[in-house]
Amino acid sequence: SKLISNKIFFAPIIDKKKYLVDVVTWNTIFGNKKIDQNFNKKIPVVIMAGGKGTRLAPFTDVLPKPLIPIHDRPIIQHIIEKFASSGIINFYISINYKGKILKAFFEELDSKSNFNFLEEEHPLGTAGSLQLLNVNISNPFFVTNCDTIIDIDFNDLYDFHIKNENIMTLVASAKEYIIPYGTCKIDKDGSLLKIAEKPQLDFLINTGLYVLSPEVLKLIPKDKFYDITDLIEAILKKGKRVGVFPINDNNWLEAI
Repeated sequence: SKLISNKIFFAPIIDKKKYLVDVVTWNTIFGNKKIDQNFNKKIPVVIMAGGKGTRLAPFTDVLPKPLIPIHDRPIIQHIIEKFASSGIINFYISINYKGKILKAFFEELDSKSNFNFLEEEHPLGTAGSLQLLNVNISNPFFVTNCDTIIDIDFNDLYDFHIKNENIMTLVASAKEYIIPYGTCKIDKDGSLLKIAEKPQLDFLINTGLYVLSPEVLKLIPKDKFYDITDLIEAILKKGKRVGVFPINDNNWLEAI
């Protein structure tokens, strides 16, 4: 396949008028692989669940954001079930805001998965709590936000990370925006060249799901507020590779 030989991870599909009609991604082509349940049992997943969820006040004045229900189950349960369907059973959950409520929920949850908690004494951002991992992690592991539900084959993502020798891989969604106005294109003197009617812009949006190799943990300062964007900058400054795994827009849901 040309996708493999040329390391093309997504390709646009256009119609006769050269309008974008679809995007073919790595996951579209290779999304039906057999799952290696035994290996996946060794892969940890870290769920970042310590934030306050201020956008959802006053609901989060009562419940932590990960326990806000979507349909008949809390968001975090949907996330866990997606990973569990690939045979992944080891979860580390960072907690701070209303952490006791979250721990109580997992004590009552009927699940075959293993749950451990990374307890932040104070907020550590979207990556700082990774320093609290007190286990010997020898393989790449998943990190995910607590409010994003993504429907992909996690084995494809993991293989993509390994085969491309990434130190970090982020999952990005192909997103199309149409500006609902005519936009003006001008020359350097301020004269109008043309008006583009309702132009279309195409982006790759960070979904909040990552694969990290264990060596990145050395870059995270201890007991300090540190976001995932800070970690990405630190990796790039080291000259290490950050890969992007594109998925279709209908494969993810930012729940809240």
